[in-house]
Amino acid sequence: MSLSDAELQGIAAQVFNMAKRDLERDDFNFLVAAYHRESLPPLYRMRQVEALVVARLGEDWLNHGETKDIGFSVLRIAVAVAPPDAVAVVSVVNWFALTPKFQELTPAAQEALLNGGHDKHHRAVEEGTMSVCDALSAVVQTPQRVCTYTDTIGRKGPRRSPQVLFSPQSELDGRLKLYGSLENAFTTKTGRKT
Repeated sequence: MSLSDAELQGIAAQVFNMAKRDLERDDFNFLVAAYHRESLPPLYRMRQVEALVVARLGEDWLNHGETKDIGFSVLRIAVAVAPPDAVAVVSVVNWFALTPKFQELTPAAQEALLNGGHDKHHRAVEEGTMSVCDALSAVVQTPQRVCTYTDTIGRKGPRRSPQVLFSPQSELDGRLKLYGSLENAFTTKTGRKT
């Protein structure tokens, strides 16, 4: 029986709070956890895998494309070897928020900006159409579904609700896709074998 969206969101909230606690203790790099419905407790943080990735790739492994390729390949292999009902990954990300200046753009320009890449978003910050802040992003996935749970960190004042998005696993691609074929898990984007 697959997990419901509500269950995925609950797992995402749990791992988000675990990561936030580590951040507050100044002891966070990333978090990976497995969820097995029939286990007690069902949510298990994979600290040995986290430690292995950081030890081999360095503290800043999430800031470089090639080390991200290798690190997420390790996670994908771990999921393939012992598939959990769900797997969660939490990391610090840049969150690009829209500013009032964004509303002045034409609909076509807004869409182009929203669908643009990371570099385009950083240019938009320089131009004032977006602002950037640090956020935690928890991505929980099963072989069928994905829940992305994102919220800003380090802010003062009242909290607002996190952004929660759901999608089919078939729509997830890139290095964060942890279920599926291992065909590309051993090759980085530069073609180097891992």
